[in-house]
Amino acid sequence: MLRTALAAVSTRLTGGSASGDLDRQRFAWLVAGLFALVTVPRLLTHELWRDEAWLWLVATESRTLADLASSLARSGQGSLFPLLCYFASGFSVAPRVLQGLHLVLAVAGVFAFVRWAPLRRAHRVLFVLGYLPFYEYAVISRHYAAGALLLWLACAAMGRRRPAIALGAALGLLCQTTVYGFILAVAVGAGWLVDRRIRRQAPADPAPPPSASSAAPIPLRTAAVGLALAAAGGIAGILQLVPDAGTSFAQGWRFGWHPMVAARVLQAPWRAFVPLPLPGLHFWNSNLFDGWPNFQTIAGLLALAGAIAFVWPRKAALVTFLIGAAGFSAFGYVKFIGSIRHDGHWWLLFLAAIWMGGGLTASATQNGRAALRRSWRSPLLLVLLILHCASGAYASWIDLRQPFSNAARTALAVRGLGLDRLPLLGYREPPAAPVALALGQALFSPSRGRFVTHPDWGPEQHDLTLPVLRCAARALAAAEGRDIGLVVNRELPQWEEIEAQDAVLGAIEASEDYHLYRLYLDRLTRSALAAGCPAD
Repeated sequence: MLRTALAAVSTRLTGGSASGDLDRQRFAWLVAGLFALVTVPRLLTHELWRDEAWLWLVATESRTLADLASSLARSGQGSLFPLLCYFASGFSVAPRVLQGLHLVLAVAGVFAFVRWAPLRRAHRVLFVLGYLPFYEYAVISRHYAAGALLLWLACAAMGRRRPAIALGAALGLLCQTTVYGFILAVAVGAGWLVDRRIRRQAPADPAPPPSASSAAPIPLRTAAVGLALAAAGGIAGILQLVPDAGTSFAQGWRFGWHPMVAARVLQAPWRAFVPLPLPGLHFWNSNLFDGWPNFQTIAGLLALAGAIAFVWPRKAALVTFLIGAAGFSAFGYVKFIGSIRHDGHWWLLFLAAIWMGGGLTASATQNGRAALRRSWRSPLLLVLLILHCASGAYASWIDLRQPFSNAARTALAVRGLGLDRLPLLGYREPPAAPVALALGQALFSPSRGRFVTHPDWGPEQHDLTLPVLRCAARALAAAEGRDIGLVVNRELPQWEEIEAQDAVLGAIEASEDYHLYRLYLDRLTRSALAAGCPAD
């Protein structure tokens, strides 16, 4: 009876039939369950890399919410997912808790999309098995799963009879995930307003898209609450996403004309719509056509034009996509050019725009010619989705067989060599973080001059030249009065005072292969002249 009651409530919200809605609900549970079933082993075999380790270390080492906010201040990240991590760490500080939390968010996003997206079953299933939802935003535990979930909940909220409060809450929270989530929230909110305006002015569509909200006036109090939630979330997002002054994380602003930057920005739609990784171990963040950047730029332009043509028939979908595309392009050009996990938001934007337009089904008010023009969209989307699925399966297969990061194996090697009983220098600091997490031990940061577990992205943190790194290692050994261990993500020259102990190689993320050295205190004097350090 409870299931029947839930189906009846959902039917009232979506305007569908009771039996059809119940079928959708059952199918969504089935797909979400199978998704979880195939994701658990991939999470269990996935090694945390620097960004995952950094976030979990920040969450577990923050004693208060003020500590958490301080640690996030220079990162340019929203606080929503870190807050969830902070509360989850109260149960256990084991990194598996991070992955478990991320699994819940990823599966919930799959359920929301399969349950409410106005697409055919094949399209919905293939989408959630595609590269981004299936691998990038499911296996790698970052903010993006929370953003995708909130995006789909916002799209689903627009189908409610009283959408304002649910939509405002979803968009407000989406603003507190990432810059890309903020842009998506603005785009979806604008598209919804355009859709409502059109529906209020035009004659009623006898067969409105299933995701379309009612055009009936929204009660003033309800509208005020929804607007307040969205505005509060947007203001909080701006405060969270703008890094504090002096951060080493954020790149400088770019103004004026930079052809190379513009070309890379234009490549983003191609990389998102056609995520074909290079074959081999180091597939991550690559595209099969990386060797032909001019081709990728032209292909990106064509992908952008094709996406606009795809969503053109519905004005709400077109506005959503154009605003989101403008936001992504502007942010990429003036501030930050990302990797596949960032470019992938173009794909999420595209699906959200399709959702805003009611899917791929022609409206009953369209004539036969208009319906025919829409008919090419379904097979084209199907081809793209199949391609995404192939890439997601390939990425998952490589990750199951090979270490994503060698941090955990390096920690085992450090213990096996007895280096964990010595002071450890970790360089570079970001890839040293997952080693520190696996060891449960702080490593010396040569640029910051102290033992830490993770970067703080402050002005003290910077890359070092090899001579400066050598002097920092020698100074640490002298200050500690004993030998030290070196954990570095590159091979060092044959300095007289060090001996190579081991090398842990073969990670998918090549910058998280590690070399282990021991620096001998009793060799400092005889190697002082060659080192040329001021302290010597």
